[in-house]
Amino acid sequence: MFYASMFHPHYPFVSRLPFLVFIRCNKRLATMSSTNPAEESSEPVKSSERSADSSAAEPLTGSSNAGAEHRPPGRGFTEEELAIHRLHRQACQARQQMYVDPSSGYKVFTEHAHLQRGKCCGSACRHCPYGQVNVKDPAKRKHFNSLFYL
Repeated sequence: MFYASMFHPHYPFVSRLPFLVFIRCNKRLATMSSTNPAEESSEPVKSSERSADSSAAEPLTGSSNAGAEHRPPGRGFTEEELAIHRLHRQACQARQQMYVDPSSGYKVFTEHAHLQRGKCCGSACRHCPYGQVNVKDPAKRKHFNSLFYL
């Protein structure tokens, strides 16, 4: 038996809507990148994701050509870039929010801090795991060199 007070006067099905809506909230939208293939999950990867992540799977040696669009041909990562990557990786493993940039002395947010925030802040951060999607000014967007944004 239905009562008239069970329904909204203008929209009779609105009162049932909370029972019909199911949202899965526990799934992470982004995962932390890993330099060690053994640390990666065993979940299957879609072909579109595989092609986007193929440059990240290259070893971190000086002979890599990743990010060659803004470097001379045949040149790998600089010592400064490798030092930044090493400090960032250590800070993420220690679950730290920030680390000190070796060249400038400024504090830089880690990828771990960005994942805890849950979305891109729009500040063109170096280790943004969201692809800097909320950066308003295209001139501020940085290029990804397969380690971090330059």
